[in-house]
Amino acid sequence: MDLRQIEYFLAVVDHGGVTRAAWAIRVAQPSVSQALRAMERDLGVELFHRTGRGVVLTPAGRALVEPARQVLADASTARAAVVDVAGLAAGRLDVAAHAALMMDPLLPAVVELRRRYPGVAVRILEPRDDEDTARLLRSGRCELALAYLPVPDAGVPVRELGVHELYAVLPPDADVPDGPLPLKALDGVPIIGVHGPGALRTVVVSALRDAGAAMPRGVVTRHREAVVPMVMAGAGAAFVTRWYADEAARRGAVVRSLDPPLGCAYALLRPSGRLSPAAQVLVGLLEPDS
Repeated sequence: MDLRQIEYFLAVVDHGGVTRAAWAIRVAQPSVSQALRAMERDLGVELFHRTGRGVVLTPAGRALVEPARQVLADASTARAAVVDVAGLAAGRLDVAAHAALMMDPLLPAVVELRRRYPGVAVRILEPRDDEDTARLLRSGRCELALAYLPVPDAGVPVRELGVHELYAVLPPDADVPDGPLPLKALDGVPIIGVHGPGALRTVVVSALRDAGAAMPRGVVTRHREAVVPMVMAGAGAAFVTRWYADEAARRGAVVRSLDPPLGCAYALLRPSGRLSPAAQVLVGLLEPDS
């Protein structure tokens, strides 16, 4: 069993089939199929059930997934150690971050990393939920992650980086007073909800309850980029971080800070042990005072 076979195996797992995996990693489909068969011969077990609709992991295949990810992660770290000697001339860094944290603080740090080391590619994955953030780290699919606190069952070191203040964004014709907006003033206004970090949702729900403000659910979406257009179209109000609030204001939405202010702390998550050189640089950019 070699690294190429492991890479092909995980590609089939992640993309749900041999054809999609071959397309994603730019390898001929017969090469992927042959590598999987050779891997199964080497291990003496079937890793996939072949069905008319594709492939399904066998129990042995499921047991191999996380160790296989760790093998690739270790190999990536080993390669990165060599790259370190060459001055970070190449390599790839995988990071997990929710959309709001991708825009701030991750985006400026990644831009600076790429400016210094243009040969290093960065892949950013958005977790499905808070639990998925820790899973991505523990499985080796990502080397670093940014998440709002608290992170349930993180299982890895967590370092708080800062706090994101939340703002209310309302349609352009919203009749609200100037200055910081009391949450009670939003009583009865439909809210646009976003599937994502549970900590942000908890902060908003708790603050609305304490203020005695009931905001009926208007729209719920997984597409954070659709929130501002929906507000502009009059679908309701939303609570967003500063980057999205500035974008909404540029489009003409009514944006207000809140009274009392609402905020949610965010943190950097990293596995124990040695980081790749690229990850070390990114950590230094995210933690300038450490």
